Amino acid sequence: MTNVEVVAHERKIKASTRRALAAALHDAGLDAPWTMVRKAKKATKAAGAAVERGADVVIVAGGDGTVRAASQALVGTTTALAVVPAGTANLFAHAFSLPTDPAAVVDLVVGGQRRLIDSAVCNDMTFNVMAGAGFDAGMIADADAHKGRLGMFAYVRSGLRHARSRRPFAAVVTVDGAPFFQGELTCVLVGNIGTLKGGLTALPAADPTDGRLDVAVVTATGLKEWLSVLVSAARRRQTESDHARLGQGVEISVDLDEPHRFELDGGAKGRTTRLEFTVRPASLTVCAPAPPGA
Repeated sequence: MTNVEVVAHERKIKASTRRALAAALHDAGLDAPWTMVRKAKKATKAAGAAVERGADVVIVAGGDGTVRAASQALVGTTTALAVVPAGTANLFAHAFSLPTDPAAVVDLVVGGQRRLIDSAVCNDMTFNVMAGAGFDAGMIADADAHKGRLGMFAYVRSGLRHARSRRPFAAVVTVDGAPFFQGELTCVLVGNIGTLKGGLTALPAADPTDGRLDVAVVTATGLKEWLSVLVSAARRRQTESDHARLGQGVEISVDLDEPHRFELDGGAKGRTTRLEFTVRPASLTVCAPAPPGA
């Protein structure tokens, strides 16, 4: 029988979702211990303890930050990650077409549906979707204070404000040891998964199974230029934008002119002058349906 444990963010998971997940586990004959965490970062220790106890699957109920933190303990192990989306954006779940119904998540677990994907590292911290500095990090830090009340609108409001006011800053970006960009930018994104919500794709070539990371440097300033970047993203034609440059690599470094905020999978992580990215191919097992056409 599959050995399953649950790690849940107590401030994210609704009581109804908790009851539904407990019922689905019971109906499947799974006696799964639960660990509740009050902060996303606590999920790393909780998931690591589950691995040590021999868990075959850790079901994480929370948002992208909780999933990111838990996955840090699962990378390189045989323990699979299952996700009950319970955050604001849930980009990881969206990218893999993961169900939101707890019973359907349990069906994935017991049905043995698995995908082996790459994971990424930024300054020794695991991330699964995207990381960056500049516009996105500032927007996320701003939105964090209001997303509990405003939900996704907190990101929209913060994004509009930062699009109008974000000033460029100097940076040097290197990809696999070769110069990629040097000059002023307003945002640098590095991604393992490139899809966002609302039909937008920030990194159209990103593939979490290709052993590479994708990078985008954005130089847009002002609302008009940022809107043009968004239109290009909606049309999946970022390569034609005058304000974006895209590339791929295994090792990416970003040197910033002064300490700037950076973010991992939608969570603000403070300030730094250097970001170092690497990819760990085929290092994380996810309970997920097969990709289209597989």
